Parts: sequence; structure tokens; C-alpha cells
Amino acid sequence: MDYRHRPASRRSLHPSHDVTTPTHFEWTRQPLIGPGLAILGELQGQTVVEVGCGGGHNLAPLVARHGATGMGIDHDPKKITRARLAYSHLPCIQFILADAVDYLASTKHASIDICLSIFGAFSFADPTSLLTAASRAIRPGGLLAMTLRVDNHHDSVIVLRRR
Repeated sequence: MDYRHRPASRRSLHPSHDVTTPTHFEWTRQPLIGPGLAILGELQGQTVVEVGCGGGHNLAPLVARHGATGMGIDHDPKKITRARLAYSHLPCIQFILADAVDYLASTKHASIDICLSIFGAFSFADPTSLLTAASRAIRPGGLLAMTLRVDNHHDSVIVLRRR
């Protein structure tokens, strides 16, 4: 059974309008564990697309605290609604209901500086199609950064630079 077949909790159906923007970007399930944001380089003015953005909690601090322009993509309407309710007040952030592969394939070639997937689309989509679409959308020198679950206790952070 994958995540799409589990019923949403009651709490997730009623997003809060008073969500505070997270102060830290979390790479893994363990708070403050991961390579740090320095691995992404200077974020000010960079276009960051998070595929499988969920409620937007990973993208929001990159926009609010580091000056990135953020685009969150998710195919789940409830998650996009939550993200919009929580963070649409931030300048330079958008949340789009779309399939990650379709969205990346339709973007302008080499128009994304950083593509993120923190337990997102790379955990659920066909990796070949998603990698092909991401490599087309990411500019030369841009990054693909993802976190994947290795097992119940370990996560793997992978950062790739496009040539």
C-alpha cells in the first residue's frame, strides 16, 4: 500500500492559517541532521523547484530566510491546499497541483537552478522519467538534491550537479 491509498488524517484536512515559517530546512527525519544548506550554494535569487513538496515546509524557509524563488509541485490536491494556506503569504513562492514529470518536462529548458525532492517525487515516481525531465529543466551548473529513505532508521541525501 503506498501513501496515496491511506486516508488523510482529520488534522490534514483542516490546515492552520497561523503556521510559522520553519526556521530550519530539514534534510532528514532527524532534526538538524544533514549536510547543511551551504551545499546548495548561494540561494538568493535562485529558482528552486521542489517536486513532491507536500505541505511546503521544506521550500518555505528557502524562500523566506534565504531569498530563493520557490515553486512547489505536488499531485495531491490536499497537500497543495495546505501549502497554499500556510505559505502563500510569502513573496516569491507558488504551489502548483501537477505531476512532477509532466511539470518538469513542460518547463523552459535549463530554467531551474535547484530541483529538490525531500522524501518527495523521487520516492514515488519512475526515477528514469523524473531524472530525464529534471536534467532537461535544470540549468548547467544547477543542482538536483534529494533525500530518500534507506530503511526505517536511515536516510540518504544525494546532491548532483548538472554539467
